[in-house]
Amino acid sequence: MARFRGGDAAAAGQLVEALYPQLKKIARSRMQGEDSRHTWQPTALVNELYLELRKVRELREGAESEEEERHSFLHFSAYLMQRLLAHHARPLAKRAEFESFEESFHGTEAGGESLREIESALDRLSEISPRLRTVVELRVFEGLTGDEIAARMGASPRSVARWWNFARDWMAEEFGPGRRAAVPGKA
Repeated sequence: MARFRGGDAAAAGQLVEALYPQLKKIARSRMQGEDSRHTWQPTALVNELYLELRKVRELREGAESEEEERHSFLHFSAYLMQRLLAHHARPLAKRAEFESFEESFHGTEAGGESLREIESALDRLSEISPRLRTVVELRVFEGLTGDEIAARMGASPRSVARWWNFARDWMAEEFGPGRRAAVPGKA
């Protein structure tokens, strides 16, 4: 678990392998409420979970006991499964619909450097309020609407619109004139 928290992708695979029966049970439970026409089976959901877990770069320190660590991992996995199912259930056209940043990051390299710059900006935004980062991630990376974000966060659509407008304006300032992170808003 310590290696996984440090971002070791191989450790993610070992955890999935060691806890596979519990993960598959969680997957079955999560899928019971899904539409009967759903194209995934519990095994596919666990496989998708494994791919998501491999992306984890680092997590904060965990619990002291091994049992608490196992419980935390299973809870985290259940949360990721829920997000994976929600994303998969969205119509393909909705999944492809997302907010994007302008491709004109003047003075930065394409690819990894731009991603690091965006991640750094999101970290600074999160220092203002973690809700702001969450709204940006849900809107930009998952393509959710304001109402969907409100439902996911347990907030009012008006609050989400206010957080989105603040975050969008903050990002525009952060990337400065000529480097504006144009995140078109659908208030």
